Amino acid sequence: MFSGSKLARQADVERAENLAAQVAAMDRSQAVIEFKLDGTIIKANANFLGALGYTAAEIEGRHHSLFVPPAEAQSADYRAFWARLNAGEFVAAKFLRIGKGGKDVWIQASYNPVLDKNGKPYKVIKFATDVTDIELERMRGEAERRQADEEQTAVVAALAESLRRLAGGDLTADIHAQFDGRYQRIKDDFNSATDSLRRAVGAIVTATGGLQAGSDEIAAASSDLSRRTEQQAASLEETAAALDELTATVRRSAAGAREASTAASNAREEAARSGEVMREAVAAMGEIEQSSGQITQIIGVIDEIAFQTNLLALNAGVEAARAGDAGRGFAVVAQEVRALAQRSAEAAKEIKTLIASSTSQVSRGVQLVGDTGQALNGIVGKVSQIDTLISEIAQSSQEQATGLNQVNAAVNQMDQVTQQNAAMVEEATAAATSLRNEAGELARLVARFETGQEASGRSLSRRAA
Repeated sequence: MFSGSKLARQADVERAENLAAQVAAMDRSQAVIEFKLDGTIIKANANFLGALGYTAAEIEGRHHSLFVPPAEAQSADYRAFWARLNAGEFVAAKFLRIGKGGKDVWIQASYNPVLDKNGKPYKVIKFATDVTDIELERMRGEAERRQADEEQTAVVAALAESLRRLAGGDLTADIHAQFDGRYQRIKDDFNSATDSLRRAVGAIVTATGGLQAGSDEIAAASSDLSRRTEQQAASLEETAAALDELTATVRRSAAGAREASTAASNAREEAARSGEVMREAVAAMGEIEQSSGQITQIIGVIDEIAFQTNLLALNAGVEAARAGDAGRGFAVVAQEVRALAQRSAEAAKEIKTLIASSTSQVSRGVQLVGDTGQALNGIVGKVSQIDTLISEIAQSSQEQATGLNQVNAAVNQMDQVTQQNAAMVEEATAAATSLRNEAGELARLVARFETGQEASGRSLSRRAA
């Protein structure tokens, strides 16, 4: 069996071998350099020399500041850096180092103080990895980001300025700054949007002008229509009242026409009966005329009888005179008969004269009665015509009354509709006035936008004012 000392030595050997293997592995993979506590270079491996471009002879014995930018080598931070290492602290970070020929070399390194058995540092070993390509790529990325940030800042500034002008109503706030790359599309889209908005607001401005003019015309027309509708309603109301009175008058006229038609019918019947009576009177007068002729003939006979009697009395007187005293009494009788015959003749003559006058008057009466009969026949015809006309007038009056009732009902309905229309027109006038006010407000709001159309803008501004 192995003794304890042998096992310990074997363990130490194994640890040393492991340590040596680890150091060899690190030496293969990393850049390694050793320094004294004052910063003097002790040695460096091939990876470090290859990374910075030096040979071992060019750097051994020189100070660490050989790899540090001059400004940093003179700084207090650099002195504090070595003070920390001398105090036993390790420092790990990414460092910029200056290679041979002044080239920049970026390393990810850790400075590790090496302690003796008493725990005091006596040298410093730095393990480093060349990250120049990564750092340069990072720097390029940062430069690109800075450039992108600057471009983005310029884009944001230009966009903010244009948006500020746009918010103030200036629709001509196009972006004229030079944009590159992907920001060109933002510029094009923004300018396209403002152009579309400018055209849209320009169209709105034009439409607003038309709307305002149209609303003014509508309001004026509605006001005029309201006034005329009120006048028409009042006129229709008066017309309806007049039609009511006219309808009542026509109704009374129709009733009077019916009564007149009835009276005319009665008058026609009475005239017809009077015609019959007149014809009878004419016939009676004819008979009277015939009787007068017969009486005249009788009077003629009486006159002849009186003449014959007078002649006989004369003859009797002559014969009585011839008889002397014997015929004296007969002569007296004959004288009386003669006087009676004379009186009869005179009376017959007077009667004949009267009969002749009566006949003449009867003839005239017959003629007058005939004329009267013809006149009555004409009157009957006229009365018949008048009755027909009055009947037609009565029928027409009735039809007029019916028509006027219908017209009156229609006018009353028109009056109601006109009243409703007047109310609706008042509402339309109120709506048109509100529309005009809203159009004016819209014109005032639209007038704040600058579209480049100065004439329309000034016109709308004046209208809005």
